[in-house]
Amino acid sequence: MDTAIIFDLDGTVLYTDELIKRTFIKVFEKYQPGYTLSEDELLSFLGPSLKETFSKYFPDEMFNELLNYYHSYNHSHHEDFVYVYPSVVETLEYLKNRGYPLGIVTTKLKVAADVGLNTFDLKKYFDVVIGLDDVKVTKPDPEGIIKAMELLGVKKAVYIGDNITDIQAGKNAGIKTIGVKWSPKGYQHLLELEPDLMIDEMKEIIPYIEGAC
Repeated sequence: MDTAIIFDLDGTVLYTDELIKRTFIKVFEKYQPGYTLSEDELLSFLGPSLKETFSKYFPDEMFNELLNYYHSYNHSHHEDFVYVYPSVVETLEYLKNRGYPLGIVTTKLKVAADVGLNTFDLKKYFDVVIGLDDVKVTKPDPEGIIKAMELLGVKKAVYIGDNITDIQAGKNAGIKTIGVKWSPKGYQHLLELEPDLMIDEMKEIIPYIEGAC
């Protein structure tokens, strides 16, 4: 196949919202005791890189310490709060069996992405995983998507995600985009960017990919 199917990870393939929220709450309990995060703040943390989020609340020189504490809690509680969204596995299986090149482009560090993928035995489906540490500029810049396409050896691709920056990155890369409707932030903000398709469940990408790609 000459078209790659590339996915965002958190909020698209894996439900990680609860884990992310709990992890941020733990970080703030330790480093900003007395500060209570609002639900809007917690929702705003779903999508951006940790560096981007932490920079709004803490001095830059604290980043490595914050990152280490975040990952220590996050990784040790991964199996408690994370699950794979409905029909994701069967969709990946279908696409893999038909020879589509598959990739992940995420704002998580590569090692953190691997934790999630390996927990649910999903790594075997993906030919390439691009993490935050693999790029100089994160989404909405298309660098990660373009790098994935180069590694996959394709000139066409579809990018699937749950955030504004996902759709923007796909459009900036000049490829088709698919938005998901299951984000707790809603999806009206995605509709305004006019992705090529919006889906209620992952398996809905199959007829679109086979018909349009």
